[in-house]
Amino acid sequence: MNFFNMELTEILKRVFPQIVMLAVMYFLVLAVIFLDLWAGVRKAKIRGEFRSSFGLRKTVEKIGKYYNMIFVITIIDAMQMITISQINPQINVHLPLIPILTFIGSIFVGFIELKSVYEKAEDKEKAEIAQTAKIVGKVIADISTQDLASKVAEYLKQTKEPENENTD
Repeated sequence: MNFFNMELTEILKRVFPQIVMLAVMYFLVLAVIFLDLWAGVRKAKIRGEFRSSFGLRKTVEKIGKYYNMIFVITIIDAMQMITISQINPQINVHLPLIPILTFIGSIFVGFIELKSVYEKAEDKEKAEIAQTAKIVGKVIADISTQDLASKVAEYLKQTKEPENENTD
């Protein structure tokens, strides 16, 4: 039993720096996501937009996607570090055990979020308007002119009816 404890202690001593590096990278990824959320809320305030739970759900989805990617990369890094730790004594060299792929993935996420933070509010508005115009264009292309005119008339009729009912 003492031998097992010694081995476990030795293993923990060897992997502790890597665990600290990974923890810092995972924390920093979360930090840049929250910085983007904060910037998004500020931009929405500037534009006078209503801030709803929809944006928060998008942030939660983003966290899930980023962490899934980084976790898979970390597993690949773990395999790489185990391999290096086994090769080092055999070839009598000391290659460092660094989770380099996780580091690169974290930098990638950081650059994506940095771009998002520094995107101008007007650019986001323009992108949203372009997306809406594209959707409206597709809807209009799918509806004949006569159908479109009747649907617009029907919509206008529906929007005027509530006003007539509210005469107090």
